Amino acid sequence: MTVLLQPAILMTAVWAAFVTIYVSVPIVYDHIPGAAAWSIMAGGVVVFGAGAAMAGGGDPTDRSIHDEMRYDHTIMACAVIGMLGIIAVVVDKLFLSGIDWSIGITNVRERRAVEVFENVPIHRSLLLYLGYLTFSFSCVSVTLFILVGERLGRFAALSGQISVLPMIIYALAYGARMPILLLILLCVGAALTRAVQGKSFLPSGHWMWLKLIIACIAFLIYTNQVWQNRRDTNRIADYSIFKTVSASRWEMQPSPWLDEAVSDGKLPAGPVMDWLSIGMYITHSPTTVQRMVDHWNEISIYGGLYQVGILSPLTDVLAPSLKLSQNMRSQLMSAGIYGWFPNTWGAWIGDAGLVFGTICVFVWGFLSGWVYRAVRSGASVRTQLMLAFAYMTILISPLNGPFGMANSFLIFASFSAIGFVPLIKTAASSIRTRFLHRT
Repeated sequence: MTVLLQPAILMTAVWAAFVTIYVSVPIVYDHIPGAAAWSIMAGGVVVFGAGAAMAGGGDPTDRSIHDEMRYDHTIMACAVIGMLGIIAVVVDKLFLSGIDWSIGITNVRERRAVEVFENVPIHRSLLLYLGYLTFSFSCVSVTLFILVGERLGRFAALSGQISVLPMIIYALAYGARMPILLLILLCVGAALTRAVQGKSFLPSGHWMWLKLIIACIAFLIYTNQVWQNRRDTNRIADYSIFKTVSASRWEMQPSPWLDEAVSDGKLPAGPVMDWLSIGMYITHSPTTVQRMVDHWNEISIYGGLYQVGILSPLTDVLAPSLKLSQNMRSQLMSAGIYGWFPNTWGAWIGDAGLVFGTICVFVWGFLSGWVYRAVRSGASVRTQLMLAFAYMTILISPLNGPFGMANSFLIFASFSAIGFVPLIKTAASSIRTRFLHRT
């Protein structure tokens, strides 16, 4: 197991599984990735693996902090911060944004997509920004619970489990699914981090396996309901209309054998449309990389705007005359890329270009390998947090970059903030001790 959990090997295994699913799913895409696109993706896996393989061992000073962290207090504090943050986001969305929610979340989402295309601004209060900066701390609480659940008191354990709610509320408020998937993968990342230390995947005594299975089933039901709502909103009443929309908007078609089976009544149209939608959602990212190749000279380097969602509204407020987000959207729309998953390799190219993006991938791999070796050598929970995040980025890489999914950059920032608190406290204590010694 520990061999598979090495970041380089896990990344290779994830992409081998993804390519297998891609060639197996009964979908025919218009933009079939060619040699250049597959070379970019394969090269990304190799560069990440090289960075992870070159990483050294962990910092021995990291272990000295291991028993000083107040896990109960940290989990409860992050739970409270995260809950207050999502309350701020919801209050802004429901009462301060001027959005008419009476038409339903799906219609709001569709209308807002059109408004973004037309550069129609939306009112954002300071409350929204504060909420975005804080609700991601709930992910710290959940991940810490998975990592050290056996050591926690009852109230801290409850706080860690309740902390799944902010990301779920966030997903429901936007009619989205990726925040929930990201949360599930963070839990998986924490479970893998436990396995690196020779522990069971999940903490005992909390019925975690049952809860995780129920969560995955509920997520699948919710995902299918979202697809149904969107079909209803777009008046996709039957399978023939679904095929027409798939060809015109998604540039894909069901495989001939599947199309024939549905047309002959051998397979029910409803479930087939649901599973085709899920299959397209999971496997379309290589076609986005192909479009990047096709429009190579028409796409700029976006310096973080492509992955980090909060940068777009910030640049609109701080530097409106530059029109950075509008120009990015215009270029991506012209290339047919806007709104589609680019997988992690396309995301890094969009933000950093091919050369510097390769360096970023190498650094990402190096840091992932470093925290893995640090955890193997007995590093503190602050380093375990970062390994759990690193595992999540590997698992999500077939869809998007490490900072490109559902507020994941701010989740990384919250993990880093909590992780560096012990270092700051230790440094402050050392400075204070030296000062007192001199005086």
